[in-house]
Amino acid sequence: MKKIILTIATALVLTFYAEAQTQRIATVNMRIVFDGYFKTKQADNEIKKRATEFDVEGKKYQDEYRKLTEEYNAALARVDDPTITAEVKAQRTKNAEDKIMEIKKLETVITQFERSARTALSEQQKRLRDNIMKDILDLIAKRAKSEKYSKVIDSGAESADRSPILLYTDNEDDLTEDILKLLNANAPADILRQMEESPVGVELK
Repeated sequence: MKKIILTIATALVLTFYAEAQTQRIATVNMRIVFDGYFKTKQADNEIKKRATEFDVEGKKYQDEYRKLTEEYNAALARVDDPTITAEVKAQRTKNAEDKIMEIKKLETVITQFERSARTALSEQQKRLRDNIMKDILDLIAKRAKSEKYSKVIDSGAESADRSPILLYTDNEDDLTEDILKLLNANAPADILRQMEESPVGVELK
């Protein structure tokens, strides 16, 4: 029995070794490719523009909230006027109560707006990132098939404790630069200039 097990184990080792000798494995640093792809910069610009639009709209709500709060405080101060009649005081009290109701309604609107804005930005980020990753992975797969690579490994990947997953490579079959050149072959000149002047932000990470 031991002889049979040893024979099987030996056969498996030899088979694995033979396959390893015939396999071609390439590497690509996905972080470099992703950050260096011109569409990532375009997407980054889109996200920042959309975020700025939300900020502008949010500021309008905050300005309105500040105005209502000031009006409420002023109305509340008029209620305490000792020279007014009970009837006038009742009317001023009602005016102050109406104002606080407006403030509460606006608080609800602001909360809903902020939640909606965060969701919209998050969905846009995911959609743009997914499209970019598809471009990159499709090109890598196409290149791997044409060059007869059996595997392509992300040389920039890290484990949960942030240690590198790929512990060593001689970079002989590293496709990072080639893939990036192909992706940026038709990049607009203004985007390339922006990429040199300002690196991609963190919005899409």
